Amino acid sequence: MNRPRSYTIAAVLIVLYNVISLMFELPNLLQGPGEISPGVEGPPVFLSIINFTLLILGLVSAYGVWQVQKWGVTLALIVAALGILTGIPAIIFAPFLALRVIGVIGVIWSAAIIVLLLRPRPNSITA
Repeated sequence: MNRPRSYTIAAVLIVLYNVISLMFELPNLLQGPGEISPGVEGPPVFLSIINFTLLILGLVSAYGVWQVQKWGVTLALIVAALGILTGIPAIIFAPFLALRVIGVIGVIWSAAIIVLLLRPRPNSITA
């Protein structure tokens, strides 16, 4: 299989991003809306559900990118764009600086995935 190096890097970044996201989102999802004690702010439940759904779709898209499938690249681009859109509220509305930094890192990481997937493939003439 002739896989472009940018696709390999993008697939690895997608898997790493989703595994790290799983570590943060799974506890939020398991807590549910009623388990957060008074005075402890957590992310809205709908945002946790959206992020978990994007996480699963991201893992599926990583497989598609790794196999150099057009649907995988398309799905990865959509998931990365939605990852940017869900990261923006974290940057703007997060109550702590650490959460804002995590939001910025997520947006940059998703943007890097988009750039890697949209890089033109080298032709045999120019390579």
